[in-house]
Amino acid sequence: MHTRIATETLKTGETLQIECVLAPDAERAEQIKPFLAHKPLNYLGHIEAAFAGECDDLETRFYIGLGDDGQMVGNIMTTEVNGVGLFGHVHTRQDQRRKGICNAIMRHQMEDFRQRGGHVLLLGTGYESPPYWIYHSFGFRQVEGGAPGFMRYTSGDYADFVQRSFAPAAYRPVKAGWKHWPLVALLASLPGSAYMRCPLLHVWGISLLEGPYCEFMADWGRRSGIPAAVLESETGAVVAFAAAIPDARWDYTIQWLDFFAHPNVGPEELVTLLHALPLPSGKTQCYADPRDAAKLAALEEAGFRREAVLPGQFQEEDAWRDVWLYSRQASEVS
Repeated sequence: MHTRIATETLKTGETLQIECVLAPDAERAEQIKPFLAHKPLNYLGHIEAAFAGECDDLETRFYIGLGDDGQMVGNIMTTEVNGVGLFGHVHTRQDQRRKGICNAIMRHQMEDFRQRGGHVLLLGTGYESPPYWIYHSFGFRQVEGGAPGFMRYTSGDYADFVQRSFAPAAYRPVKAGWKHWPLVALLASLPGSAYMRCPLLHVWGISLLEGPYCEFMADWGRRSGIPAAVLESETGAVVAFAAAIPDARWDYTIQWLDFFAHPNVGPEELVTLLHALPLPSGKTQCYADPRDAAKLAALEEAGFRREAVLPGQFQEEDAWRDVWLYSRQASEVS
């Protein structure tokens, strides 16, 4: 479905038609997919899935600019669920740059996000690059504690939104899907109980999960299924993520389990999440930060035992930290 949301006059006097395209849309897919063909394979996997209607409840919107000849000259994409979104794929056709296309599209995209009741948008860009300052002018700010260029836009009281979203509530484990992409990303953007949170998804401290989660979904979506689950809160948030995949480092004979959660989630809820995963027979391993008490307790409750201590395994600022390695043999668990 596509809707014209504005008509703008560019610096050159040319007319720009701005549309919001909510995937799937077969007509606009024929323009958008070639326009974004330069994107990495993981993002192309999402775009294909979105236009095929295979992204469950994830709302994928392309805000596109059309020139006087009807050809696409600019794009901004958002992926959203429950007012939480990821912002990206900002691209202007090379021969159409410096005309104000990006600013025109983004002005209407941001207003549309607010009008629909959006709360949070996350993005990554080069720190203090020209795009950084464009996003800054629209209200995006550097995420405190995040990597340089990790930015967040918030509409309304962000602290209140986070407090309400992640307040203790009833949780249920469900299979991870595309709809959880921005929600797991929001979880990863918040402080956790330890610095090493989920190496499988590259979550170290406060992290931008836009790329890693998309890569995980696109990769495993091409295989037999997504070997991951999340804890959905009745508030609409995702409060924990877990996955178990064959570990290529050991010729796929060992299963690599990893999970991370909001500090409000206790070991009992995490065990419920682990039980929702399809752990096959054989050996399963999990790496844990010794300071992540809930993760350690959940592993032990689920039948894992500490197998080794890896001294000085990763660096956190100026300190080298240990990693505890937990393992479980399926035959050991009744």
